[in-house]
Amino acid sequence: MTFTDSETTTPTPEHHDRPVSKYGPTMKMVVLVFGVLLLQLGFILSYVAAFHQPTPREIEIAVIAARGLPAGMDQQIADRLNAIEGRPLDARVVMDTAQARQLLRDREIQGAFVVDPTGTDILVTASAGGSSISSALETVFTQVENERGHQFTVRDEIPVGVHDNRGLSGFYLAVGWVVGGYLLAAAIGLFIGAPRTLRQAGAHAAVLFGYSVLSGALGALITTYVLGTFSGHWFPLWLLGTGVVFGTAMFTLGLRAAVGIVAVPLAIAVFVILGNPSAGGAFGSNVIPSFYATIGRWITPGAGTEGIRSILYFDHVGLGQPALALTLYSLIGLGLLFGSTARRDRKSESSTPRSDLVSNGAS
Repeated sequence: MTFTDSETTTPTPEHHDRPVSKYGPTMKMVVLVFGVLLLQLGFILSYVAAFHQPTPREIEIAVIAARGLPAGMDQQIADRLNAIEGRPLDARVVMDTAQARQLLRDREIQGAFVVDPTGTDILVTASAGGSSISSALETVFTQVENERGHQFTVRDEIPVGVHDNRGLSGFYLAVGWVVGGYLLAAAIGLFIGAPRTLRQAGAHAAVLFGYSVLSGALGALITTYVLGTFSGHWFPLWLLGTGVVFGTAMFTLGLRAAVGIVAVPLAIAVFVILGNPSAGGAFGSNVIPSFYATIGRWITPGAGTEGIRSILYFDHVGLGQPALALTLYSLIGLGLLFGSTARRDRKSESSTPRSDLVSNGAS
């Protein structure tokens, strides 16, 4: 008696990469409810913790003594500013206003204070680097000048664009790119599943790259030509947007291949719960808590926001760090995707009976 391949092949057991697949409907619902609740509470906790009490912290500022002041007056003022309780300022002396302007454009300082012998000093700010930092400087120097019995005027050396209210437009553009990136990757993971072969993994990565190029171009197009918010910067914003979307999406898809659908809440935790508030928006890194200031530039919403500021207002100064962060997310995601797929492919091959062994056994 002979057997066909279909009669002798052992059915391949169904593999579940869902962590709750072994539980019944009731337990699945409990896990789902508590999982969403944790994400919601994490969202509330993170956003309120980041923004509930903005406090200036070591804002770098230059002190310049105008002509006619006694020698050493600038250093005395700088020492007094550095001695303010809570250390809201990190003051240093520079030679003149030209040097201070250059330092502002190089993003080495965030403001300057010109001490004038007439009694009306000048506070130079750069609201493009974070409007809340400029506001914090005005608050601090109002108190300082009241104690000295002096007056001061404010000059915004690098203001935000007319259509970029408090610098929030760039923040929302970056967040839009990030949302599109992790939503597409999550949808692929949920509705299509993790790739089973390296060829499928390559196809998924190619789809994400194509989407990233299109998404970056259209986001830049809307904000430059349609709304006119960032006129004249379409091409560099396109490149940046492509990097933001691809880094976010690739990291999410790589997580999906490595840990299963748990990657979706993990991506939300990283990019939304931690990433959005640490990006700052209108708040610069020197007025949000140190934890958020430290991680913000290394998560894609913050990298995108900082990259947009660099492109729009600082002639690409400071763009290297966001580019590095986005590159790391892309490479880590690609490594997780192809590494996990290759491991899954090897397991599948080792668990599939060889046809020659089946034929020999049947005979």
